[in-house]
Amino acid sequence: MLIEKFSLQGRTALITGAGKGIGAGIVRAFAEMGADVICVARSQDDINQVAAEARTHGVNAFAYSCDVTDEEALKSLVGAIQNDIDKLDILVNNAGAPGKGYGSLKSVDMARFQHTIDINLTSAYALTHLTLPLLNASDKATIVNVSSALSWMVDKRFSAYGAAKAGMNQMTKIMAYELAPNIRVNAVAPGAIDTPSTAFIKSNPDMLRATTRWIPLQTMGDPEDIALGVLYMASDASKFVSGKVLEIDGGMQAIPGSAIEEVISRG
Repeated sequence: MLIEKFSLQGRTALITGAGKGIGAGIVRAFAEMGADVICVARSQDDINQVAAEARTHGVNAFAYSCDVTDEEALKSLVGAIQNDIDKLDILVNNAGAPGKGYGSLKSVDMARFQHTIDINLTSAYALTHLTLPLLNASDKATIVNVSSALSWMVDKRFSAYGAAKAGMNQMTKIMAYELAPNIRVNAVAPGAIDTPSTAFIKSNPDMLRATTRWIPLQTMGDPEDIALGVLYMASDASKFVSGKVLEIDGGMQAIPGSAIEEVISRG
């Protein structure tokens, strides 16, 4: 049956930024579909909770605290993981945030810009590089990078974050070409998603209206919406798909960037 193409039974997945929001949603979806999950985030308490929930689906779940911007910490993480598994079937590079890079060109200095690049782009490259031996040991290896609608959308507050995510889109395509045919590489690009980090938007009616007015479907998405896209890219349902960026943004990709900027400038 076609639904079986979405099964992840017998596979092991590593998900960064797994402590909450989109990352926790991805872990939940993968566990429900039968994958063993390796949950990585900065907060040990958060990932312990996410991993415990995953185990209720009868899968193995490991929880590792790691700062993905620290190369030595990533090396230690991969070394520890190699004690638990002998192959990695799915890598989801989800860790990322505008963080210190949010703001105008005038206000974001080089240190803040570099931190944004490191957490959103460099960390994904570094972890992919370090896990290649484990990925190559799988006969169905896939990498899914989590990008953003801000990789193409014009917003003057996100120069650093937008540059990092645009870089991730191009890196995804180049990796797909370089690592084929053994490893498929794709990305998903979320739009405005209702997560703990965006809770302030939904709690403010004016801000929610300002946010959804440039989303054709007139609503924010849920972490599950992104998790389902990642599940598709990670499963056999997409076995003939590689080098693609899947926009999950309520239709924002259909609007010209200039029109979005005009709406934002009107408030």
